[in-house]
Amino acid sequence: MERKVMKKSTGKRGNGGFSLVELIIVIAIMAVLVGVLAPQYLSYIHKAKVAADQANLKNYFTEIQLDYITTGKYNPAVYSMSSDRPDSLKQREIHFLNGSTAKMQAGYFSVTEDTRGKGGYNIYYYCDECLSDNASVKNKHLDTCATTFL
Repeated sequence: MERKVMKKSTGKRGNGGFSLVELIIVIAIMAVLVGVLAPQYLSYIHKAKVAADQANLKNYFTEIQLDYITTGKYNPAVYSMSSDRPDSLKQREIHFLNGSTAKMQAGYFSVTEDTRGKGGYNIYYYCDECLSDNASVKNKHLDTCATTFL
């Protein structure tokens, strides 16, 4: 019985590899995809960090409001803007009343005593991009990231 042996082709592309032009085209397509998708990906990361900050602030707001309703007075442990503390305007860390802390991931907040006459607290949150010098970026982020708990 005879064996048939395949012969290698002797043409230019006989080795079965890719040419330099083909590799450059693939790299160019990948660069375009990365350029298009990277800003969207970064936007999702920012939104996730803002959502985590807002969730932590909502828990903190619930805790300090409950404390105010229970005791009927403002707690000195709450860093509010009226408490003569220089760091109370742009706080980057939440100090819960039970002693635990949570660092802000994408912004800062401030706490004020309620000015509407109902008692309790107000919390104002802004992401870091709300401080942008570019007016269109600032307005976009004020619409999407700024949060107030009243």
